[in-house]
Amino acid sequence: MTDRRAAALELAEDLLADFELSRLAPTALVRKSSRLARLLDDRDVLEWLTLELNGYRDVVTGKMLSGTANFALRTGRGHYDQEEKTTKYWTDGLGAIEAHASAATAHMKAAADAPVSVSSANPHQIVSAPTGNARERTALLTMISRNQGLVEGILAAVHSYVSEKEVELRFGAAVESAFGQVRNTVDANIAELVPDAAVKLAAAFENAGSDNAEDWASSAATCRRLLKAVADALRPAGPKVDGRAMGEDQYINRLVDWIVNSSAAGETSREVVKRDLEYLGNRLDALAGAGHKGAHSEVTRYEASRFITGTYLLIGDILQLRPDGIKETADEVVEVDGADWPPQDRQPDVLT
Repeated sequence: MTDRRAAALELAEDLLADFELSRLAPTALVRKSSRLARLLDDRDVLEWLTLELNGYRDVVTGKMLSGTANFALRTGRGHYDQEEKTTKYWTDGLGAIEAHASAATAHMKAAADAPVSVSSANPHQIVSAPTGNARERTALLTMISRNQGLVEGILAAVHSYVSEKEVELRFGAAVESAFGQVRNTVDANIAELVPDAAVKLAAAFENAGSDNAEDWASSAATCRRLLKAVADALRPAGPKVDGRAMGEDQYINRLVDWIVNSSAAGETSREVVKRDLEYLGNRLDALAGAGHKGAHSEVTRYEASRFITGTYLLIGDILQLRPDGIKETADEVVEVDGADWPPQDRQPDVLT
């Protein structure tokens, strides 16, 4: 997990505690949540939270800012006017809404009727108590209820966002940790087979994380070169086998031939690794072929990430098929019902 994502996860967890333990005022909660949005580069949410803090009204025209209705509806700021057949919005910022609620509450206390005693010397006269401030208090109660409801709606929407991001970040951390174990194992073993593999893999990782589309294509090309280097080490080029070419460029055929003839794993494991190899290798070859022909072939950042992840998983499976298997560190082996896990002869996941 990157430092930025780790900081975002820590902030999200702290924010949830702030919400659930009422440690911060509503305005402070929204400001702190906007910091989470900045860490995640979530521009839409950052715009939304800024509107919640500053209000949806144009300071010059006094009208609602154009294009912000969807943000306002997210927190329940809109209400449909049956008479005018249109949706109207409360556009004040969160601080102003809180201030309105507080002022109305204070006014409510001041509007309480003083105790009175009403009587008449005429026993036949019906005497009624004065109406007092009943209407004013009713209006104040409506104002307090509306403003507190708006505050609760805003906080509920922000809490939902923070909760969603906390789950995403925590799950992402678990996935990164799992892949990190695979990466560490491959890095620790591949050098025996391909001495410069670590350099190739580091370059592929760096390119996959770049903002440059050319670097993403370079990452895919590096994955192909690395698989070819593994083939050169395990099954050098040679004559055809059962009509299948085993030349320098036919690295997939050579690796398949090596996998089929490996005795370190069962038939099922060999077949799964073979299918994974053919799937990934053919995709990498298709990209390389398009480039050689001068055709326009783009690799997205997502595809580059898939290629590097798939290459790591595939090389890990190939290394396990060697007679001496993979050398695992002590913290990568756990006891499950008296047996070591993971087993040496396992069925790897099929790349999709």
